[in-house]
Amino acid sequence: MLGQPAACILLLTTGATAFDYLASLTVQDAATVAKPAAKDPATYLESLPTPKAATIKEAVAAAPVLVPRTDPFSNPKAEARQEASTTWDAARRKAQDDGPKADYAARAREWVLNDGFHAPAKASLMADDFVWFGPIVGPLNKQDFLRTVDMFKVYEGFPDLKMHLAEFTRDPVEENRYWSILRLEGTNTEPQASGTGFSYKPTNNKLDVGPQCISVTFDADGRVSRYTGGYVVDRTQGKTGMLGAMFAITKTVGGFVPSLRVAKILNAIGARLKNFPKARSHRDDLPAKWRSLGRRFGKRTAEAWD
Repeated sequence: MLGQPAACILLLTTGATAFDYLASLTVQDAATVAKPAAKDPATYLESLPTPKAATIKEAVAAAPVLVPRTDPFSNPKAEARQEASTTWDAARRKAQDDGPKADYAARAREWVLNDGFHAPAKASLMADDFVWFGPIVGPLNKQDFLRTVDMFKVYEGFPDLKMHLAEFTRDPVEENRYWSILRLEGTNTEPQASGTGFSYKPTNNKLDVGPQCISVTFDADGRVSRYTGGYVVDRTQGKTGMLGAMFAITKTVGGFVPSLRVAKILNAIGARLKNFPKARSHRDDLPAKWRSLGRRFGKRTAEAWD
């Protein structure tokens, strides 16, 4: 081993040599040592892979709308959850509603606002094989439906009637079926027809019906082939319980609302009368799909109305 004096001399000699080398470098040499040679920008950009243009559905599927910071199910802030849900719903609807069915939601809204019960009917929107279904009433074919609802004219008994509709959404299985929630607002300031030849006197009572679930189904030509409604989905709201449609109107104006058993008896009588509201159409006057649900007695549609 080297002694202490010899080791000191070796270190000094090595340090001086390294120092002399660094001092001999020019500024350009130092830059060359510190940084690698730059790539040609044009050549570098050309070497990058060209991204493939995404289709609308691919773009929607890849949209970062359900990431941890905006996921409506995981974000603890209500405002963020609401914003994320809205963004996700908009993307989903855009993916669903491309093509010729893009306006079906708007068309469903147009029909419900002109369905003959809450407002004069826009029959041009109805298919020839139209049917109506409610919790108790139905199926009714096109003519039986139009003539029956025309005997009530709810829009005359409640001149200020307002229909509040949630945005329509497509059924996840029946692609031509659209759903919404309907809320009604109005005051009974005019006589309300009962459908049986007399009218209830004005009561000034306000409609207080729970939210009703409705659906509109379209055929291949974009016309309404099935309409369902009157299904109250929250019996804790409103004053009519599970009663919707005309039953809710009748209760609001103080009319007689029969029990289910009595209603069946009255409907059986009404099926045999002319120019009387119908609860079901005759099976031979219904589309084949719904024929088994029709009645086997009473007047056929052609002889039931003047």
